[in-house]
Amino acid sequence: MVPRGKAKSQSWYRAFVGSLVAAGASVVVLIMVLVSRFGGDEPVPAEPVATGTGTAVATSEPTPRATAASTMAPVPTVYAAVVPCGDMLAPLDKEHRLAADCEPPDLEAVPGALVADGTHYLRRETLAAIRELFDAASRDGYRLFVNSAYRSYGVQEQTFNQWVQSSGLAYAERTSARAGHSEHQLGTTADVGYPGHFLEGFTGTAEATWLAANSWKYGFIISYPNGKEDITGYAYEPWHIRYLGKEAAKSVHDSGLTLHEYLLKR
Repeated sequence: MVPRGKAKSQSWYRAFVGSLVAAGASVVVLIMVLVSRFGGDEPVPAEPVATGTGTAVATSEPTPRATAASTMAPVPTVYAAVVPCGDMLAPLDKEHRLAADCEPPDLEAVPGALVADGTHYLRRETLAAIRELFDAASRDGYRLFVNSAYRSYGVQEQTFNQWVQSSGLAYAERTSARAGHSEHQLGTTADVGYPGHFLEGFTGTAEATWLAANSWKYGFIISYPNGKEDITGYAYEPWHIRYLGKEAAKSVHDSGLTLHEYLLKR
């Protein structure tokens, strides 16, 4: 038989040890809950994107986590409506975009005699129209060349981020489109100029004046005219022409609206 005092002491000891074990188990459970809640392997929810029907849906890819070494520009916070791939009159701006896998089906290489350098592609109908445009310019004493044409979603993503790295985000937002938002992805848009006068070097030239006055006759419109940045969202680009077809281009020209305004009123 255990003495009464000793039994009392053992009972107290067992209770004390039991309390320590219970407290330790509670700490372990708490740690597991915290790891589950804040662990780094949980995918970040996808950002919603407007589909053009007014209904927001999640994108198929999760938003990548930001890292200190990342050179990617911040994801825009506005909703971007996805426009149909292949629609030559689709509005493309900061609120409308093409899907990442949108690629024109009839791209053809622009002949070397019409390009400044490298290999560039345009849709078949656009290529025929730009030949006609360049021939007309030549008859009036001006030589024009394609400096840039079709750009895939991936190439545009690289282009935009290069501008961010070299000149900052604010400058990139004014002078370059984010991937999916570029008219170049349509395959109906070209940047034109002539040797020594491409991009900003084309501004103010006699060739730029001729292009502004005549491009619509051959189905092209200058997408970002002078003094309209508050409407188009982009700085003046006298070298950037988009093919719409002669009838549509004439309608835009006669309306006095920017291409941005005209396409949104369709």
